[in-house]
Amino acid sequence: MSDDKIVATDILLEFLEVAFNQILFFRNLYPKEIFVKKKIYSICIYVSEHPELNEYIKNVLSAIRELVKEDENSVKTVNLVFYNKEKEPIEKFVFDLAKLQANSTEKDPYYLKTEESLRTICLKLSMCETYLKPLPEDSSFSIEIETYETAHVSLNENPHCEDFPWIINEDAPEMINKNLLPLKTIKTDCLNMQMYVIEDENKKCIN
Repeated sequence: MSDDKIVATDILLEFLEVAFNQILFFRNLYPKEIFVKKKIYSICIYVSEHPELNEYIKNVLSAIRELVKEDENSVKTVNLVFYNKEKEPIEKFVFDLAKLQANSTEKDPYYLKTEESLRTICLKLSMCETYLKPLPEDSSFSIEIETYETAHVSLNENPHCEDFPWIINEDAPEMINKNLLPLKTIKTDCLNMQMYVIEDENKKCIN
């Protein structure tokens, strides 16, 4: 992997970690007390201090790094999915890395445009309570990586990920009453990503 690709991967993984924390904080899945304020992209964000949650996120990011190291195009999307108590998906934050072409990107040698875009996303995430219905009580979440079957096999054979096995989720239930909310598209020479939220308002109303 070239130095440029390594930097791009580091930028992506840093952002995913920030975004996961920001989403979990503002979707009120955990007590606010487990988060602390930190500064990144010239704004304040919230970061978990909960050991088990942090370990889970760390393992997810490690798996993504290993997949990208093998093949930079192996990760299609990364999804943070919320479920109601019936284990039905009700909300999905999608980090789409597959649908954007590498051409016609903005030159960004000092990563200024990339940082500005990531800052915009974080600010939009901090306002998610204004455009999404509240999550019901007893909600849970998981992080999914959409990839190829060959990539999944290599991931499970990778010694760096052997303590955190991934399973194929072929029968995952789909949201029926989808409401799609675009957040931001980034097309720079170091990061290509589209981020949006899919919400099932009807399922959120189930008690």
